[in-house]
Amino acid sequence: MTDQPNATPRRGPTQLHGVAQNVQYRSEMRSENGAVQVLTFRLEQPGLQPVQVELRALALKGQVVEGENVTVTGRWRGGRLVAREIVSESTGVAVRGRKPPWWLAVPVAIAFLVFFALVVYFVLHGAASLGR
Repeated sequence: MTDQPNATPRRGPTQLHGVAQNVQYRSEMRSENGAVQVLTFRLEQPGLQPVQVELRALALKGQVVEGENVTVTGRWRGGRLVAREIVSESTGVAVRGRKPPWWLAVPVAIAFLVFFALVVYFVLHGAASLGR
């Protein structure tokens, strides 16, 4: 808990309702994966201290508008609420990070499993089995 009066408990998973203020969208460059989309805003709740909200993803689906009533589901991290989903209470539309398409995820998963199987094989049988 915090020592401040009217503070929102800031531990673990949570769901909060309030008004989105100071809504900002930006793109951050990451060398290995290209750009990451970032949505940040301050969640104002009547009678409580404001909460900083952040949603990061390779791509965002949906948007939040200044002054909109929203419900935020996420986890506390570093004093801010890292959102998994933000839902507009007026429209019911959800803002989420887009997931990679299944046709891209399946080959990557198969390649990872093949690599892992090879590592296990060489650990169990040794690299000497290559020279036979």
